[in-house]
Amino acid sequence: MKPFRFHRRPLSLMLVALVLAGCAQQRIRDETTSQLREGHFEAAIAGLQDGVSQYPESPTLRAGLTAARSEAIARLVAEASQHRALGQFDAAEKSIQRGLGLEPGNARLLALQRDLDLARRQRGRLEEVNTLVAAGKKDKALRAVEAALRESPRQADLLAVQRRLELELRLDGGAAGQRSLAENRPISLDFRNAPLSTVLDAITRGSGINFILDRDVRQDSRVTVFLRNARVDDAIDLVTGASQLARRTMDPATVLIYPNTPEKLREHQEQVVRVFHLANAEAKSTAAFLKAMLRIKDPFVDERSNMISIRDTPEIVALAERLVALHDVGEAEVMLEVEILEIKTSRLTELGINFPNSLTLTPLAAAGQTGLTLGSVRGINEDRIGLSVAGLLINLRREVGDFNILANPRIRAKSREKAHILIGDRVPVITSTSNATGFVAESVNYLDVGLKLDVEPVVSPDDEVTIKLGLEVSTLAKEVRTTGGSLAYQIGTRNANTTLRLRDGETQLLAGLISNEDRSTSNRVPGLGDLPIAGRLFSSQKDDVQRTELVLAITPRILRSAARPDLAQAELWVGTELATKLRTSPWARVPEAGNDSGKDAGTGKTAVPMADAEPNAAPPAAAAMAGPARVSWKAPSEISVGDTFTVELQLASGVPLRGAPLEIAFSNKAFDVVEVSEGSFFKQDGGVTSFTHAVNPDTGRIGVALLRSDTSGATGQAAILRLRLKAKTAGPATVSLSSFKPIPLGGNAPVADLPVLSLNVK
Repeated sequence: MKPFRFHRRPLSLMLVALVLAGCAQQRIRDETTSQLREGHFEAAIAGLQDGVSQYPESPTLRAGLTAARSEAIARLVAEASQHRALGQFDAAEKSIQRGLGLEPGNARLLALQRDLDLARRQRGRLEEVNTLVAAGKKDKALRAVEAALRESPRQADLLAVQRRLELELRLDGGAAGQRSLAENRPISLDFRNAPLSTVLDAITRGSGINFILDRDVRQDSRVTVFLRNARVDDAIDLVTGASQLARRTMDPATVLIYPNTPEKLREHQEQVVRVFHLANAEAKSTAAFLKAMLRIKDPFVDERSNMISIRDTPEIVALAERLVALHDVGEAEVMLEVEILEIKTSRLTELGINFPNSLTLTPLAAAGQTGLTLGSVRGINEDRIGLSVAGLLINLRREVGDFNILANPRIRAKSREKAHILIGDRVPVITSTSNATGFVAESVNYLDVGLKLDVEPVVSPDDEVTIKLGLEVSTLAKEVRTTGGSLAYQIGTRNANTTLRLRDGETQLLAGLISNEDRSTSNRVPGLGDLPIAGRLFSSQKDDVQRTELVLAITPRILRSAARPDLAQAELWVGTELATKLRTSPWARVPEAGNDSGKDAGTGKTAVPMADAEPNAAPPAAAAMAGPARVSWKAPSEISVGDTFTVELQLASGVPLRGAPLEIAFSNKAFDVVEVSEGSFFKQDGGVTSFTHAVNPDTGRIGVALLRSDTSGATGQAAILRLRLKAKTAGPATVSLSSFKPIPLGGNAPVADLPVLSLNVK
């Protein structure tokens, strides 16, 4: 026994050590899991690393270390991304540094850090742009925004500022495109059959722009030009275009003029290579779009990375950037909430007496024989004839059933993309085939049985959804066995195909797909069962009623609206076919007043910068007598939580006005903006207007632009804007006019103090 005990004790100690080691490993794993859950990533990973050092062969700790590091990195990346989206750059940097401390070479964290540095630079550029806007330098601010968007084309704040500046410049008469010359005051030219050099000299004297002529330019060519109140940039384009010349801006004060021939264009025009990485549009369609609009050479298309590259002049590239930004927009998405209800009602009644309806006589074999023979048949009597009679059955049966089969799927789909839902079974159908040699082969096909729904939503820019809907509900009616032994099925089906047009959040109910079955069968004793009253005692009646109705309710909820660019983005002036470049609409220009530069002493001709003079403009004296334009709010006296009410912005002006860009600030925690609509002020006398607006519920800002299309103005007093608001919370709230810049026909349009509307929601 002693030798046996000597070998048994080390084994026991080893088992105890293994149990204690397993308990220690599990304790380490539980502690680190708790630390991970609380966000103490560094302590959790350090504890697991110590555990792996202590128990290097433990698969639990090694797997836990890998999983913990992956989970910590994923949570820190998500945390940093959220902080960056909220503009909390310092908190995002802290999360990134924590992640890099856990895994220094993580590619996702390094990329996120680069994005964070870019976001910080863009914030600095945005502050610079806001400073330029506050100083009234909108053209320079727009150029700064476009330069910043080259590095980050999808930056939301910069895009919003770009749209606002383009709209204000359009309404103020400024250019939405790039300005190349430092001098943009209006100039007047009056020359008849004058040499080209004389006309250019007059432009130089009136604007200070220097000209360099190519050696092949004929300076003695004759020019006839009559211009009044034209911009210097346009005057140079008109003079050079009439003489079949082209120009290149060397610097803000110097212009090179050369013949507009293919050889000279290749010699003097600069080339720019621009690469576009598309996020939503397909590279092939974008390349075809640019070729059709700009008539450029075939762009390089890389379908693998969805990238296109073009090489052309800076003017063409700038125009291509605007076109790509309009084309490469995200597709609208919609969530379809579908509720399908099948209401089935069954009533079964079976009442009566089933009498025996058959009598069977069977000859029996004689004693000691196993079957009938011809000899034994002769001796058949009543003792050798078996009798079989069906039993008497009394039916007292009543079944009532109500069934509701409900499906409530939700499906998210892109606009103009088909989506398919199947709720049911795939039933196998086996088919057998044989050839002349007797070989039999079986094939299996599957048949979809159940609820099938096909939808194709189309989201329109006015936030309405057109849905092409196809619904099919099928059931297995019965099995059908063919003569060859194959099994088939009889399918009962109901279909509905329609097209709906619904607003966002509107529910449409489709019902009326009803199936009624009323079956009545009876078993009667011949003769007796046909008696009028007593026949019920000699018959059994079965009544089976089945009623099924299918109800479909569908509700679209728009997750991403369809792109709807405003007029300042959608309309681009691109010059002539031979001189294509981004230009300003001539109908939106309001030249600034300038000083007369007098007459040119050498020619006696006029080259005078002067102010625009509209024939219908009010004289300065009348404008002064009319006083400043006054704006006021009109709102209901009592508002309760949940009410939807209308607020009007009234304008009173004695000066004829063509338009007015404005900005409204509202308490976004107290109100939701339901609708923004135009008033009647600029529509007086049948005027045609352009009305655009943008609502930012996050910042509580509404940007609005109104412009009268004709050359006349509107005066008097009327509403220019109506807001439909919905009260969310009780308490004091405000709606204020933060910016209002009316556009007069001539002269100035002073504005009184901007009003603030104070409301109290009960």
